[in-house]
Amino acid sequence: MPIPESTYSLILAVITSLLAILLLRPLAPKLCLLDIPHGRKQHVGAVPLIGGLAIYLTLMLVLGAQVSSDIMLGYYLACATVIVILGAFDDALDLSVKLRLAIQLVVGLAMIYSLDLHINNLGNIFGFGEVKLGFFGIPFTLIAVIAAINAFNMTDGIDGLAGLLSMVSFTSIAVFMVLWGQPAQAILPLVFIAALLPYLAFNLGWVKHKKIFMGDAGSMLIGLSVIWLLLISTQSETASFRPVTALWLIAVPLMDMVAIMLRRILKGQSPFQADREHLHHISLRLGLNPRESLVLITALAWVFACIGIIGEYLLVPEVAMLALFTLVFTLYIGLLQNIWRIISAIRHNLANRR
Repeated sequence: MPIPESTYSLILAVITSLLAILLLRPLAPKLCLLDIPHGRKQHVGAVPLIGGLAIYLTLMLVLGAQVSSDIMLGYYLACATVIVILGAFDDALDLSVKLRLAIQLVVGLAMIYSLDLHINNLGNIFGFGEVKLGFFGIPFTLIAVIAAINAFNMTDGIDGLAGLLSMVSFTSIAVFMVLWGQPAQAILPLVFIAALLPYLAFNLGWVKHKKIFMGDAGSMLIGLSVIWLLLISTQSETASFRPVTALWLIAVPLMDMVAIMLRRILKGQSPFQADREHLHHISLRLGLNPRESLVLITALAWVFACIGIIGEYLLVPEVAMLALFTLVFTLYIGLLQNIWRIISAIRHNLANRR
């Protein structure tokens, strides 16, 4: 039985990503791409921030050859290049929030006008027919692009988390694309997954004494790629799934970002101010070690993604899927807002029983 051409692309992606990591890792000091522990960063030693660059180079090599037959990939790679350059400079120089947001906004505009594709149809989410945004779809899309880029960037707090959460999203999207109408577009999430595998091997310590991080270049690239795929999957003529399902495929990064920003705003702080109040930080402070936190949060992401997949497969009414997501989101925010009171009460009750 002949091996499909896509399989060769995935094998090439794994090999290319591995070689890119091995080539870039010794260059990290010269490129000023080292993560030196200080303040909130408590890892051991200076760690190269080249994972994102390796993934980007893999995408360029594997997908670049297909641009002539798929102009959409060309636009994607152009936007990805800008985001990776932004992320790499941010890794090296720690750019201001305003500059990062401005460039992300420009990339969002480029996505919208290069593809003539934006969030226009939210589906029948209220039970009264399809909700069309019209002109407001453009600013809504820009908010979604910036939110996705920064949501995945904020998850990059413990080893493997951003990579595994993105694999949940990419795998779910690829399944929908392959089974429900967009098999040709599935090459992007599949190649991304293949490129992530060598990175995760180094990042999680499976390759001894050669740890790497993906850096902002990698986490921003993930966010851009996810929102790009969600736009194609829900808003194009050959959409693979309904818009409400997209919420479930990125539930953990989305809910964590919104919850932490609301908490900061209520405290009178900037929503972009760095702190140690994300879900992965809380799980660590509850006594879980980094690997246990990674497994727990990734499992939670898979639970949410499976709810979205099952709901789409069974064609559960969109209003019901949105209502359920809103309920889960509300419970999530309430839990995080009161987590320490809840833990204190549990510990107090356990102490009394003893």
